[in-house]
Amino acid sequence: MISRDYLSHAQFKPLLDHSAIQRPSGKRFNDNRMMRHHQPQPFQVVQLRQKYEGQNYPSILVRLFGLRPSETTHNIWTNFDRHGNITFIEIEDGKDSKRSGKAKIRFSPPPPTPFWLLGNPRGIYVMKDADGITLYNIQVHVNPQDLKHPPQVQSPIKPHISYDQKLPLYASKLHFGLIVEPKSLMPLQTIMPDENNPKDLSLTIDLARKRLTAEFTVTFRDPRTQGDMDFVSELEIGQYDRKNKYMFQIPFGQLNTIYRLNNSDRDSFAIMISLESPPQFYRKLLNPAVSHSAGNSVWSEFDLWYRQTDIVYNPRMLHKIPIALRKDRPVIDIGRWTTYLFEFRQSENSINFELIKQALQDFNIETVTLAKITRVPVRAPELWSFIDHPASIYAASDLQALDAKTGTIQLPFEVRYQLEVCISKGLLNEYNITRDFITKISEITSKDAVKARNILEYIDSQNKRIYDPMTIFDDPDALAFSPKTNIPYYCAYSRKATITPSTVYFSSPTVETTNRILRHYARENEDGRFLRVQFTDEEFEGRINSCADKKRNDELFTRVYRTLYNGIRIGDRHYEFLAFGNSQFRENGAYFFCPTEHLSCDDIRNWMGNFSHIEVVALYAARLGQCFSTTRAINGLSAPEIVTIDDIKRNGYCFTDGVGKISPFLAQMIAAELKLKSTHPPSAIQFRLGGCKGILVVSPEAEGRQVHIRKSQQKFKAIYNGLEVIRCSHYSCASLNRQTITILSALGVPDEVFLDMLSNQLTNYQDAMNNNDLAIDLLLRYIDDNQMTINIATMIRNGFMKAGDPFFLSLLHLWRSWSIKLLKEKAKIIVENGAFVLGCVDETGTLRGYVTPTTPEGEPVSEDELPQIFLQVPDKGDPNTYVVIEGICLVGRNPSLHPGDLRVVQAVNVPALHHLRNVVVFPSTGERDIPSMCSGGDLDGDDYFIIWDKELQPKEWNCKPMEYAAPQSKKHDGPVEVTHLMKFFVRFMKNDSLPAIAHAHLAQSDFQDSGVKGNTCLELAALHSKAVDYVKTGEPAEMPRRLRPGKWPHFMEKRHKSKEAQYPSHKILGQLYDKVESVNFIPSYEAPFDRRILSKYKLEDTLLKIVRQIKSKYDTAMRRIMAQHGIKTEFEVWSTFVLSKPRVGNDYKMQEQIGSISEALKEQFRAVCVEAAGGKDFEKFSKFVAGMYKVTKEELDIALAECRSTKVLGGREVPKRKMEPKYMPLISFPWLFEKELGCIATGWTTFEELDDMGMQSLAFRNDLSHTRKRHGGAGDLIDDFVLQKDGVIVHRGEELDLFRPKIHEEEYEGETDESNIRSKTSYSYMKSQSNEIALATDSETPDPDVAGKSLVGTGVEEVVPQVQLDGFIKPLVSMDSLNGSNGNPYRTPDFFQQLTPDSLPSKNSVVTASALLDLADLVDMSSPPASFPADFDVHQPLNPGHSARQTYNNSDLYDAGDEEDIIEEIVDIEIEESPMEKLARMHGL
Repeated sequence: MISRDYLSHAQFKPLLDHSAIQRPSGKRFNDNRMMRHHQPQPFQVVQLRQKYEGQNYPSILVRLFGLRPSETTHNIWTNFDRHGNITFIEIEDGKDSKRSGKAKIRFSPPPPTPFWLLGNPRGIYVMKDADGITLYNIQVHVNPQDLKHPPQVQSPIKPHISYDQKLPLYASKLHFGLIVEPKSLMPLQTIMPDENNPKDLSLTIDLARKRLTAEFTVTFRDPRTQGDMDFVSELEIGQYDRKNKYMFQIPFGQLNTIYRLNNSDRDSFAIMISLESPPQFYRKLLNPAVSHSAGNSVWSEFDLWYRQTDIVYNPRMLHKIPIALRKDRPVIDIGRWTTYLFEFRQSENSINFELIKQALQDFNIETVTLAKITRVPVRAPELWSFIDHPASIYAASDLQALDAKTGTIQLPFEVRYQLEVCISKGLLNEYNITRDFITKISEITSKDAVKARNILEYIDSQNKRIYDPMTIFDDPDALAFSPKTNIPYYCAYSRKATITPSTVYFSSPTVETTNRILRHYARENEDGRFLRVQFTDEEFEGRINSCADKKRNDELFTRVYRTLYNGIRIGDRHYEFLAFGNSQFRENGAYFFCPTEHLSCDDIRNWMGNFSHIEVVALYAARLGQCFSTTRAINGLSAPEIVTIDDIKRNGYCFTDGVGKISPFLAQMIAAELKLKSTHPPSAIQFRLGGCKGILVVSPEAEGRQVHIRKSQQKFKAIYNGLEVIRCSHYSCASLNRQTITILSALGVPDEVFLDMLSNQLTNYQDAMNNNDLAIDLLLRYIDDNQMTINIATMIRNGFMKAGDPFFLSLLHLWRSWSIKLLKEKAKIIVENGAFVLGCVDETGTLRGYVTPTTPEGEPVSEDELPQIFLQVPDKGDPNTYVVIEGICLVGRNPSLHPGDLRVVQAVNVPALHHLRNVVVFPSTGERDIPSMCSGGDLDGDDYFIIWDKELQPKEWNCKPMEYAAPQSKKHDGPVEVTHLMKFFVRFMKNDSLPAIAHAHLAQSDFQDSGVKGNTCLELAALHSKAVDYVKTGEPAEMPRRLRPGKWPHFMEKRHKSKEAQYPSHKILGQLYDKVESVNFIPSYEAPFDRRILSKYKLEDTLLKIVRQIKSKYDTAMRRIMAQHGIKTEFEVWSTFVLSKPRVGNDYKMQEQIGSISEALKEQFRAVCVEAAGGKDFEKFSKFVAGMYKVTKEELDIALAECRSTKVLGGREVPKRKMEPKYMPLISFPWLFEKELGCIATGWTTFEELDDMGMQSLAFRNDLSHTRKRHGGAGDLIDDFVLQKDGVIVHRGEELDLFRPKIHEEEYEGETDESNIRSKTSYSYMKSQSNEIALATDSETPDPDVAGKSLVGTGVEEVVPQVQLDGFIKPLVSMDSLNGSNGNPYRTPDFFQQLTPDSLPSKNSVVTASALLDLADLVDMSSPPASFPADFDVHQPLNPGHSARQTYNNSDLYDAGDEEDIIEEIVDIEIEESPMEKLARMHGL
């Protein structure tokens, strides 16, 4: 505390009175006042304008010393904001992660007065504590070394040239709009800078961060004051009138070309940017206090910018309406209007555009100059009035109808859905679509709805913008397009919606393996009632990252909750939230369902099982998700005998958690049903059976048709619906990763071991590209999870590597690129002496269990004390024979973060366990089970790696395992309702810190000298376990600030971090990273096709025609999968070696998911080809396969010829076709039958001869029917049942409860599950039965379907705190003035008033628009279309009256400085109406 004498003395020194030091007006906003540049304040004291070093720099850094440990960024901002514009604050930590008392503040521009040079003594600053009362002294200082201009950005291709980090341009106008035809732009909203601040509208080229940033201000006016009297709202007129500052950022990676438009006026020019998907939009808060978080030690000016999902007049209305493609009355539709036109005046910009052009070109962004572009007057899209009934959002049925009075054409759902697919992807645009188009589609629908749907699916399959939709009816390929084929019985077509912050994308139906729900409600799924929904950031960005400690992204999570609560609208269908699978949940996905008259979401959830005993919302959700696991129903397996057995428990540990038994007979049946390629049935099967889950292990104790189930496997009571298989046990090689390498290094494994393994692996990959024998050896040693390397090895044996086939060579090079990519990014080093397999338990009790070692921790343990395992894996030389591993092994589970997660064990040979292959058998004896010591694993389907490489044996053997106690689950008071599931879904998205904790652990283990053994990493490992359990406990793991890394190693590629926050790592992971050079994958399109196959048969044209038709369907299905999952090449889908990072989820899950999807695709079209060929008779079918090969070659030859020829485009000679996967034909089609191609190439006369080279498919003596009845929840697949041990028979469709106490059986008689989840009508409009606080959102006019009900609140505020609106201004017009006049004086003329006869488009040249830009078509824009006068260009002044009455507001009004200017503008452009025009306007025509 400073003395009163000092305070008194300071009062006579104006320069020490910090409250008196003023900034120039207009820099920032004060917390309690409106914009300061509107109300300039006079200086209260005389300022001494002292010149100081660094005053002319862009920014200056001030360092603070002596801060209290409790200081916050907000309090620092409060103390220093008066001196200037603060852009950055950081409170520094010491090495012990405790506050150091230091901080730094960056001002930009530097303050007018150097307050750090003042004080008595010099540099002393009076700091006010956060309590607002206490004062204390700190030191402020500017380090001369910090006084420097920001470093310039070096050109990536011209090292001798450097640029300023930021190149700003100040615009006179910004138009948001759509490209209408290749040479026309429709500006749908125009923004102008504030007249008092010309730099208010800017476009900045940020070379340092490699992005463009646009900032602009929107003035919001009540639509009723703008002439839109149809705008329905209970708000006061002008209640939400306001001014808000917005920004959007475009990464360089999202840009290909920028267009410059010149004008006859040499002082003006324009820049046009057109994007395929929207960028991220932000709104700037006026109150900086909101942007500071108490737990954060860093604040930047960017924290003032909050993500936006909509720019509308009344954002609160969004809380009540379903998500739909069509938005009602957007001020700016940021999701669809993705063409931006900036107008500039050279005189107002100091930077020469040529410099910007050169800089962008260096960063691979081309700038093309256009003569002019035609501007089209604004109008409302007519499409929605054609297909949506104006009186009601809902329709009575899905039948096609034409209403003579309204002219509404109602399309069947399957056609309407596919139309919205095309519109959502920008292939068609609502401004393109005319009544003629809809009428034509309707006419086709009345005759053949499937054909109408196929035409629209063709548009989607071509993935090319169509400006005139009517031309599609002249395309014979479109009219003949038929993508649907018979699909495997275990698959179904699935529709998907991707919800981004600003829009929604629908996907054409794709084939996916079903789950229990889709099988039971197959009829509803076929009718399109189920919808898979995934929430992501904007298309270019990918996943929505969690940010528990930041509020900036809260609007994104609000939109997610709004979608879950309000549902999704597609045509007349309203999809409601149903539930989510456990894998979906991690990937921010869920299932929605559109109720029918007889089936609701509640009905489906009630059918799933009885969850009434579950009081934890998170666990409730997980049990529901169990029903959505992707499974294969075993159709032929009827009447299994269920035997209940006890779990093995000891010392509070369950040794059999999740593992049961199955008879060898049933295992053989399952192998035959799944057509597994193996000489033996699988030893373990991951399964679902009613409410039971886990794995079933083949056991001689299980006889006949017996299945033994333990209590730990039953999670809830559910309807028995047959045995369902998720996957079977198989072998894949073990590999190291960054976490395991870090732990092994800390336990004493020398760095040289890892470096030598890496070097050998890289050399092997390189040499294998040219050596057949080495390639085969390597592929059979480095077996991947989907065992695709075995297939590739077989191809080499069949001579395709020697022949140089383009598909095979592409596959081989992809495998190398994929493997090296994993080495670079994940340090995934293959361990040849290792295995990666499912874990199970020793039911014989033979293996020795774990006992506390007698030797001190860290020292080697006697082999007699080591716990034992059993492992039997394929011999590397002969996959059909197995070897038992013996000796010292290392066992673990991914991810491993704690030193005790890796366990040293002894592998032994136990004859009684020889029937178990490709699984690791853990002991059932000892003090504690081994799986729980390996990162908290269990036996319900977890994979474990086992390594017997002596080089990797650590020096420390017996590190103490982590003692982790899961937090007590968060129980809910009262029945769990569906709203609780919604809230948990959103809370998880926002608070899931698992990735952040894993990254922090990796960084800290590298940075800290103590590594993974240090307290920081040990605490992070415990937090990681808590984060893993979040999905079941509902308790998030909060990472304290002190555990967050201050510096990041270079191998983590934190490119968004500053250079000061990164360092070159010299530990093992840094060395491994530096040693790997990434290899780009380039398909071998120019390699020759195999002459052995091409010359084998003389093929008839009839056969080739049939093959071409099937290939077209296959290509469509393949491209659909590629588009849906963001995969660039077919080779990645076919092989599952996916190079692109998944938008959500991780690489491991991606490979597993694509493996399932790829196999379903292959099986689907194999069946189609076999049927078309007339069977699998060798002679007949081999000709068909050869025809597939020939047709593929012909298509590729045509494409290669176009690649080698050129055309002139924009004055330059370019290839007619780019030799890139995006533009090349697909060539994987014949490789549906790689085995058959091998027979043809090698000259074998039967397919069976190939079986001697590899694995055979198991066959079962009974003919298992693959026919399934379609039903809607009432029918059954087949009449099967289970026979329980006590003689009770449970039929399919009846509740299966294996562990129900007999004395309580009567409690369940007649019980329904209706009380578990309340129907939406019971919770939406009243206080919840759990007495949760009803959330008070503004009361608006409800949706038509809930008219007359009082909508209390949605609950969003409980999940995501709502940011208040700010920037309110005085309304222009009062209600009285509107009521007292015949018309609105501010109403602008309608669209019809703006067009002259010369500019009115004809019926066949409708003005169209799109958010997509065909760049090739735009290069030559020297002449406008015939529909408009030649002198009508974008540089004409925009008429404010170009807004459409129903949807768009006049943007020029928004940007006007005052009321008089607005009136003057309107008078200048007003045009007298004719009687017919007035009548049309009044009726909204």
